Amino acid sequence: MMSKTHITVGIAAALASCRPSDYAGILVSVTGGAIGGILCDIECKSTPQCRDALTGRIIVVGITGAMLLVDGFLKMGIWNWIMSREVMYIIMGTIVLLVTCIIGRRSEHRTFTHSLLYIVLIAVGFFCILPELALPVLVEGLSHLTIDTLNKKPVPWLYPLRKTGICFRLCYASKTGNYILMWLGLIASIMLIGWRIIIINSTIL
Repeated sequence: MMSKTHITVGIAAALASCRPSDYAGILVSVTGGAIGGILCDIECKSTPQCRDALTGRIIVVGITGAMLLVDGFLKMGIWNWIMSREVMYIIMGTIVLLVTCIIGRRSEHRTFTHSLLYIVLIAVGFFCILPELALPVLVEGLSHLTIDTLNKKPVPWLYPLRKTGICFRLCYASKTGNYILMWLGLIASIMLIGWRIIIINSTIL
């Protein structure tokens, strides 16, 4: 599927799974879901014919920047979560993420980056830096593999133990099925954010 579809479905999946209990949790869930949405396609190159990968990365950078700006202005505590982590954990997490992403970047499409191993390594890296991001990233990784399994190209979930993948051949990655999932993911994300806000406000009152 295309990057915007992975982002919207990933955010919806992260919100549904994490069920954040405060505004900081909503921001982290949205950001983690978006980040996971593009990391599984880190090996995709942006070409003049296909700007989808670049578009997705710009969207995620924007979402991440917005999260940090909102947290900086409203003092929700996300920066404090990061700064309270021991430096050694942050260094370890950064190394895990860099090594995993470099290997993924150099991999062929839908090999290492579309495996449970890759998703777990990415989640571990984020857990070391900011534990609250680990679950949203993990959930989005699983949703990424799941919806990619719906289309025509196999997804090797168990790579490298089993390099052959599976797919259900229900749709193409850039046609009608993709756009249906994108809009469903967007609608679900908006509804889940609204629902979490209602719950948080009712708890405060």
